[in-house]
Amino acid sequence: MTKEPVPHDSAASSPDAGRLPDEQTETVDGTAIDGNIHVGYWDSPTDSRSLNQATDRLTDLVAARLGSEPGRRLLDVGCGTGRPALRIARATGARVSGISVSHEDIDLARARADTAALTDRVDFRHADACALPFEAASFDGAWAIECLMHISDRTAALTEIARTLRPGSPLVITDVLLRSPVTGQAAETVRQTCRAFGSPGFPGPAELRTALDRAGLEEVEFHDIGERVRRTYQAFADAFADVAPSAEDPHYEFFTSTRSLPRFGALPQVGYVFLVARRR
Repeated sequence: MTKEPVPHDSAASSPDAGRLPDEQTETVDGTAIDGNIHVGYWDSPTDSRSLNQATDRLTDLVAARLGSEPGRRLLDVGCGTGRPALRIARATGARVSGISVSHEDIDLARARADTAALTDRVDFRHADACALPFEAASFDGAWAIECLMHISDRTAALTEIARTLRPGSPLVITDVLLRSPVTGQAAETVRQTCRAFGSPGFPGPAELRTALDRAGLEEVEFHDIGERVRRTYQAFADAFADVAPSAEDPHYEFFTSTRSLPRFGALPQVGYVFLVARRR
């Protein structure tokens, strides 16, 4: 389970309930993270990619598992501000529908699609992953980048995603993974991080596998790539060092502390899952 995937580049490219506060997304947009609010992937300890390049690298690994090509229809569950959906659509020629529970994210994603002249192939809408506004068997593939961590009933969400997939179609999931239970100060660090990111709790391997099976999805790949993404937590802390949320924000202390994210990321119990499944 902990073996890391052999990196794959996408064929045509190179290397929500919870979310970061909107002012952080927009202030660093175009600079440190350019709209990607997910982890970066570095191929090795000597990989010199920037955080922005590494987050795109993770998107490309997801795209490679989707086997996308022109005309295929894909679903982005928890699309954020739209950068992964636009990148995958541009690289593959696929048509992409993205959903998020954040109206602000959807507005930003639509603006990005308009700027990129991709509104004919990419659309974004406000929707809940547990009640998708799509007919059964509508999509040839789907992905969820750091979305399940925000959902209490993961089996319900996966069942709903599976419903919209055609039989045999892939679903790629990447997310924070809790490798084993935590106690003491480590448990408090995990609780603080969950609160900051609006997560009911980070899933473990057994929970994810059980939810997949109950949703009618067959596991194809299950990798813990935690060591390839761990650099992200310090990189995000550095990126946000001069970007503080409002003092009224309930997570003010977490996001203004340069130690909070790195402390969480350094926990050996914290991994990161790269999971590929397919609808039976």
